[in-house]
Amino acid sequence: METFNIKKILVPIDFSETSLTALDHAVYIAKLNTADITLINVMESTYSYAPSTDYTALTFTNLESYEKSVLKQSKEHLLKLAQQIKKKEGVNIIGIVTTGWVKEEILDAAESTKADIIIMGTHGVKGFREFITGSNTFRVVNEAKCPVLSVRKQTTTAGFKNILLPFRDRPHSREKVDYAIKMAELYGAKIHVLGIDTDEDKNHFKKIELEAAQIKRIIEKHGLTCNVKVKSSPYLADKVLKYAKKKNADLVVIMADLDKMQISEFFMGPFAQQMVNHSPIPVLSIRPAYNPDMIDLHGYGW
Repeated sequence: METFNIKKILVPIDFSETSLTALDHAVYIAKLNTADITLINVMESTYSYAPSTDYTALTFTNLESYEKSVLKQSKEHLLKLAQQIKKKEGVNIIGIVTTGWVKEEILDAAESTKADIIIMGTHGVKGFREFITGSNTFRVVNEAKCPVLSVRKQTTTAGFKNILLPFRDRPHSREKVDYAIKMAELYGAKIHVLGIDTDEDKNHFKKIELEAAQIKRIIEKHGLTCNVKVKSSPYLADKVLKYAKKKNADLVVIMADLDKMQISEFFMGPFAQQMVNHSPIPVLSIRPAYNPDMIDLHGYGW
Protein backbone atom coordinates (compact mmCIF):
# COMPACT_ATOMS: atom_id res chain seq x y z
CA MET A 1 0.00 0.00 0.00
CA GLU A 2 1.20 3.49 -0.77
CA THR A 3 1.37 5.75 2.26
CA PHE A 4 -2.16 6.82 3.17
CA ASN A 5 -1.68 10.57 3.37
CA ILE A 6 -5.00 12.42 3.32
CA LYS A 7 -4.37 15.75 1.64
CA LYS A 8 -7.27 15.97 -0.80
CA ILE A 9 -10.82 15.07 0.26
CA LEU A 10 -13.84 14.85 -2.04
CA VAL A 11 -17.30 15.25 -0.48
CA PRO A 12 -20.40 14.65 -2.63
CA ILE A 13 -23.18 16.76 -1.16
CA ASP A 14 -26.92 17.10 -1.85
CA PHE A 15 -27.57 19.34 1.18
CA SER A 16 -29.40 16.52 2.99
CA GLU A 17 -28.77 15.90 6.68
CA THR A 18 -26.80 12.77 5.82
CA SER A 19 -24.47 14.53 3.39
CA LEU A 20 -23.90 17.35 5.88
CA THR A 21 -22.96 14.74 8.50
CA ALA A 22 -20.40 13.36 6.02
CA LEU A 23 -19.12 16.92 5.56
CA ASP A 24 -18.62 17.24 9.33
CA HIS A 25 -16.38 14.15 9.19
CA ALA A 26 -14.49 15.59 6.23
CA VAL A 27 -13.85 18.88 8.05
CA TYR A 28 -12.61 17.00 11.12
CA ILE A 29 -10.23 14.87 9.03
CA ALA A 30 -9.10 17.90 7.01
CA LYS A 31 -8.13 19.75 10.18
CA LEU A 32 -6.16 16.74 11.46
CA ASN A 33 -4.26 16.40 8.18
CA THR A 34 -4.19 20.00 6.91
CA ALA A 35 -6.07 18.71 3.90
CA ASP A 36 -8.13 20.45 1.20
CA ILE A 37 -11.81 19.68 0.65
CA THR A 38 -13.69 19.72 -2.65
CA LEU A 39 -17.48 19.68 -2.43
CA ILE A 40 -19.40 18.34 -5.41
CA ASN A 41 -23.12 18.71 -5.99
CA VAL A 42 -24.50 16.67 -8.90
CA MET A 43 -27.85 17.44 -10.47
CA GLU A 44 -29.12 14.62 -12.64
CA SER A 45 -30.41 16.14 -15.89
CA THR A 46 -33.50 14.73 -17.63
CA TYR A 47 -34.16 16.95 -20.60
CA SER A 48 -31.03 15.93 -22.49
CA TYR A 49 -32.30 12.35 -22.83
CA ALA A 50 -35.73 13.23 -24.27
CA PRO A 51 -36.82 12.24 -27.81
CA SER A 52 -36.69 15.04 -30.35
CA THR A 53 -40.27 16.10 -31.25
CA ASP A 54 -41.96 19.50 -31.43
CA TYR A 55 -43.94 18.82 -28.25
CA THR A 56 -41.03 17.54 -26.21
CA ALA A 57 -38.80 20.30 -27.59
CA LEU A 58 -41.16 22.87 -26.10
CA THR A 59 -41.58 20.92 -22.86
CA PHE A 60 -37.91 20.29 -22.35
CA THR A 61 -36.92 23.81 -23.32
CA ASN A 62 -38.93 24.92 -20.31
CA LEU A 63 -37.37 22.16 -18.24
CA GLU A 64 -33.89 23.20 -19.35
CA SER A 65 -34.62 26.75 -18.23
CA TYR A 66 -35.83 25.44 -14.88
CA GLU A 67 -32.77 23.25 -14.40
CA LYS A 68 -30.46 26.17 -15.20
CA SER A 69 -32.22 28.12 -12.47
CA VAL A 70 -31.81 25.26 -10.00
CA LEU A 71 -28.16 24.88 -11.02
CA LYS A 72 -27.56 28.56 -10.30
CA GLN A 73 -29.19 28.27 -6.88
CA SER A 74 -27.11 25.18 -6.07
CA LYS A 75 -23.89 27.02 -6.97
CA GLU A 76 -24.86 29.94 -4.74
CA HIS A 77 -25.78 27.61 -1.88
CA LEU A 78 -22.57 25.60 -2.25
CA LEU A 79 -20.41 28.73 -2.40
CA LYS A 80 -22.06 30.09 0.74
CA LEU A 81 -21.55 26.78 2.56
CA ALA A 82 -17.89 26.61 1.55
CA GLN A 83 -17.27 30.19 2.67
CA GLN A 84 -18.91 29.53 6.05
CA ILE A 85 -16.76 26.45 6.68
CA LYS A 86 -13.57 28.18 5.57
CA LYS A 87 -14.25 31.11 7.88
CA LYS A 88 -15.31 29.01 10.88
CA GLU A 89 -12.93 26.05 10.61
CA GLY A 90 -9.97 27.50 8.70
CA VAL A 91 -10.16 24.70 6.12
CA ASN A 92 -9.31 25.24 2.46
CA ILE A 93 -12.52 24.28 0.64
CA ILE A 94 -14.02 24.77 -2.83
CA GLY A 95 -17.29 23.72 -4.45
CA ILE A 96 -18.22 22.19 -7.80
CA VAL A 97 -21.77 21.98 -9.18
CA THR A 98 -22.38 19.83 -12.25
CA THR A 99 -25.05 17.89 -14.10
CA GLY A 100 -24.95 14.25 -15.16
CA TRP A 101 -25.04 10.79 -13.63
CA VAL A 102 -24.22 10.96 -9.93
CA LYS A 103 -21.76 8.08 -9.81
CA GLU A 104 -19.92 9.10 -12.98
CA GLU A 105 -19.57 12.74 -11.94
CA ILE A 106 -18.25 11.78 -8.50
CA LEU A 107 -15.71 9.34 -9.92
CA ASP A 108 -14.58 11.88 -12.54
CA ALA A 109 -14.17 14.51 -9.81
CA ALA A 110 -12.16 12.08 -7.68
CA GLU A 111 -9.81 11.53 -10.63
CA SER A 112 -9.48 15.20 -11.58
CA THR A 113 -8.89 16.40 -8.01
CA LYS A 114 -6.60 13.44 -7.23
CA ALA A 115 -8.68 12.74 -4.13
CA ASP A 116 -7.04 10.64 -1.43
CA ILE A 117 -10.44 9.77 0.03
CA ILE A 118 -14.11 10.24 -0.78
CA ILE A 119 -16.36 10.94 2.20
CA MET A 120 -20.05 10.68 1.43
CA GLY A 121 -23.39 10.08 3.05
CA THR A 122 -25.50 7.05 2.28
CA HIS A 123 -29.24 6.80 2.69
CA GLY A 124 -29.16 3.03 2.35
CA VAL A 125 -31.30 0.84 0.11
CA LYS A 126 -33.51 -2.10 0.99
CA GLY A 127 -35.22 -5.02 -0.67
CA PHE A 128 -35.22 -5.73 -4.39
CA ARG A 129 -33.68 -2.37 -5.31
CA GLU A 130 -30.68 -3.04 -3.08
CA PHE A 131 -30.01 -6.45 -4.58
CA ILE A 132 -30.40 -5.35 -8.21
CA THR A 133 -29.11 -1.78 -8.32
CA GLY A 134 -27.68 -0.80 -4.93
CA SER A 135 -27.20 2.79 -3.81
CA ASN A 136 -25.23 5.59 -5.44
CA THR A 137 -22.79 5.35 -2.54
CA PHE A 138 -22.20 1.66 -3.12
CA ARG A 139 -21.72 2.27 -6.85
CA VAL A 140 -18.98 4.76 -5.98
CA VAL A 141 -17.45 2.29 -3.47
CA ASN A 142 -17.50 -0.36 -6.18
CA GLU A 143 -15.50 1.67 -8.70
CA ALA A 144 -13.53 4.35 -6.83
CA LYS A 145 -9.77 3.94 -6.90
CA CYS A 146 -9.34 5.70 -3.57
CA PRO A 147 -10.86 4.69 -0.20
CA VAL A 148 -14.47 5.69 0.43
CA LEU A 149 -15.80 6.60 3.87
CA SER A 150 -19.57 6.16 3.86
CA VAL A 151 -21.61 7.78 6.63
CA ARG A 152 -25.23 7.30 7.67
CA LYS A 153 -27.30 10.06 9.29
CA GLN A 154 -27.23 8.18 12.63
CA THR A 155 -23.59 9.24 12.99
CA THR A 156 -23.56 12.41 15.06
CA THR A 157 -19.95 12.75 16.21
CA ALA A 158 -16.89 13.17 14.02
CA GLY A 159 -13.81 11.23 15.07
CA PHE A 160 -13.22 7.55 15.85
CA LYS A 161 -12.18 5.79 19.06
CA ASN A 162 -13.07 2.16 18.38
CA ILE A 163 -12.22 0.74 14.95
CA LEU A 164 -13.53 -2.68 13.95
CA LEU A 165 -11.38 -4.70 11.57
CA PRO A 166 -13.26 -7.83 10.41
CA PHE A 167 -11.68 -10.51 8.24
CA ARG A 168 -12.30 -14.01 6.93
CA ASP A 169 -9.97 -16.60 5.49
CA ARG A 170 -9.52 -15.59 1.88
CA PRO A 171 -6.72 -14.25 -0.33
CA HIS A 172 -6.50 -10.55 0.47
CA SER A 173 -3.70 -8.07 0.44
CA ARG A 174 -2.75 -6.57 3.79
CA GLU A 175 -4.01 -3.15 2.72
CA LYS A 176 -7.05 -3.22 5.00
CA VAL A 177 -4.85 -3.73 8.07
CA ASP A 178 -2.55 -0.89 7.02
CA TYR A 179 -5.47 1.49 6.55
CA ALA A 180 -6.95 0.53 9.93
CA ILE A 181 -3.58 1.21 11.54
CA LYS A 182 -3.34 4.60 9.84
CA MET A 183 -6.82 5.61 10.99
CA ALA A 184 -6.12 4.41 14.54
CA GLU A 185 -2.89 6.42 14.65
CA LEU A 186 -4.69 9.46 13.29
CA TYR A 187 -7.49 9.36 15.83
CA GLY A 188 -5.76 7.69 18.78
CA ALA A 189 -8.22 4.80 18.43
CA LYS A 190 -8.32 1.20 19.59
CA ILE A 191 -8.58 -1.59 16.99
CA HIS A 192 -10.92 -4.55 17.48
CA VAL A 193 -9.96 -7.45 15.21
CA LEU A 194 -12.83 -9.80 14.42
CA GLY A 195 -12.01 -13.06 12.66
CA ILE A 196 -15.00 -14.92 11.24
CA ASP A 197 -14.92 -18.64 10.53
CA THR A 198 -17.45 -18.87 7.72
CA ASP A 199 -16.70 -22.60 7.24
CA GLU A 200 -17.84 -23.39 10.81
CA ASP A 201 -15.15 -26.02 11.06
CA LYS A 202 -12.91 -26.71 14.07
CA ASN A 203 -9.65 -26.76 12.10
CA HIS A 204 -10.63 -23.72 10.10
CA PHE A 205 -11.54 -21.89 13.32
CA LYS A 206 -8.03 -22.58 14.63
CA LYS A 207 -6.53 -21.21 11.42
CA ILE A 208 -8.53 -18.00 11.82
CA GLU A 209 -7.30 -17.70 15.43
CA LEU A 210 -3.67 -17.93 14.27
CA GLU A 211 -4.26 -15.29 11.58
CA ALA A 212 -5.97 -12.99 14.09
CA ALA A 213 -3.04 -13.31 16.48
CA GLN A 214 -0.64 -12.41 13.68
CA ILE A 215 -2.66 -9.32 12.77
CA LYS A 216 -2.70 -8.33 16.45
CA ARG A 217 1.09 -8.49 16.63
CA ILE A 218 1.43 -6.27 13.55
CA ILE A 219 -0.96 -3.69 15.02
CA GLU A 220 0.76 -3.68 18.42
CA LYS A 221 4.13 -3.10 16.74
CA HIS A 222 2.74 0.33 15.88
CA GLY A 223 2.13 1.04 19.56
CA LEU A 224 -1.65 0.67 19.21
CA THR A 225 -4.12 -1.04 21.52
CA CYS A 226 -5.76 -4.08 19.97
CA ASN A 227 -8.01 -6.94 21.03
CA VAL A 228 -9.03 -10.04 19.11
CA LYS A 229 -12.14 -12.18 18.83
CA VAL A 230 -12.92 -15.11 16.54
CA LYS A 231 -16.49 -16.24 15.86
CA SER A 232 -18.18 -18.80 13.61
CA SER A 233 -21.02 -17.77 11.33
CA PRO A 234 -22.03 -18.03 7.65
CA TYR A 235 -23.70 -14.61 7.95
CA LEU A 236 -20.75 -12.25 7.72
CA ALA A 237 -22.45 -8.82 7.64
CA ASP A 238 -24.90 -9.70 10.41
CA LYS A 239 -22.11 -10.93 12.68
CA VAL A 240 -19.95 -7.85 11.98
CA LEU A 241 -22.76 -5.39 12.69
CA LYS A 242 -23.74 -7.12 15.94
CA TYR A 243 -20.13 -7.21 17.13
CA ALA A 244 -19.67 -3.55 16.18
CA LYS A 245 -22.61 -2.64 18.39
CA LYS A 246 -21.26 -4.75 21.26
CA LYS A 247 -17.87 -3.02 21.11
CA ASN A 248 -19.31 0.48 20.55
CA ALA A 249 -17.33 0.62 17.31
CA ASP A 250 -17.56 3.92 15.47
CA LEU A 251 -15.76 2.81 12.28
CA VAL A 252 -15.59 -0.45 10.32
CA VAL A 253 -12.76 -1.01 7.82
CA ILE A 254 -13.57 -3.43 5.00
CA MET A 255 -12.34 -4.39 1.54
CA ALA A 256 -14.58 -3.14 -1.27
CA ASP A 257 -14.36 -6.27 -3.41
CA LEU A 258 -17.53 -7.92 -4.62
CA ASP A 259 -16.78 -11.64 -4.59
CA LYS A 260 -19.74 -13.63 -3.31
CA MET A 261 -18.15 -16.24 -1.07
CA GLN A 262 -21.06 -17.49 1.03
CA ILE A 263 -24.49 -18.71 -0.04
CA SER A 264 -26.10 -16.00 2.12
CA GLU A 265 -24.40 -13.38 -0.05
CA PHE A 266 -26.13 -14.67 -3.16
CA PHE A 267 -29.46 -13.80 -1.56
CA MET A 268 -28.58 -10.65 0.40
CA GLY A 269 -25.92 -9.10 -1.81
CA PRO A 270 -22.11 -8.96 -1.42
CA PHE A 271 -20.73 -8.25 2.04
CA ALA A 272 -19.43 -4.80 1.10
CA GLN A 273 -22.84 -3.84 -0.30
CA GLN A 274 -24.62 -4.99 2.86
CA MET A 275 -22.22 -3.03 5.04
CA VAL A 276 -22.45 0.21 3.04
CA ASN A 277 -26.24 0.06 2.88
CA HIS A 278 -27.00 -1.09 6.42
CA SER A 279 -24.20 -0.17 8.81
CA PRO A 280 -25.37 2.52 11.27
CA ILE A 281 -21.74 3.53 11.79
CA PRO A 282 -19.25 4.81 9.19
CA VAL A 283 -17.62 2.26 6.88
CA LEU A 284 -14.20 2.77 5.30
CA SER A 285 -14.11 0.70 2.10
CA ILE A 286 -10.71 -0.13 0.63
CA ARG A 287 -10.53 -1.32 -2.95
CA PRO A 288 -7.69 -3.81 -3.49
CA ALA A 289 -4.88 -2.20 -5.44
CA TYR A 290 -3.87 -5.51 -6.97
CA ASN A 291 -5.44 -8.81 -7.90
CA PRO A 292 -5.48 -10.59 -4.49
CA ASP A 293 -4.95 -13.99 -6.14
CA MET A 294 -1.66 -12.76 -7.57
CA ILE A 295 -0.17 -11.55 -4.28
CA ASP A 296 2.29 -13.59 -2.28
CA LEU A 297 0.79 -13.52 1.20
CA HIS A 298 2.99 -16.16 2.81
CA GLY A 299 4.14 -15.07 6.24
CA TYR A 300 1.20 -12.72 6.71
CA GLY A 301 -1.60 -15.17 7.30
CA TRP A 302 -4.31 -13.94 4.94
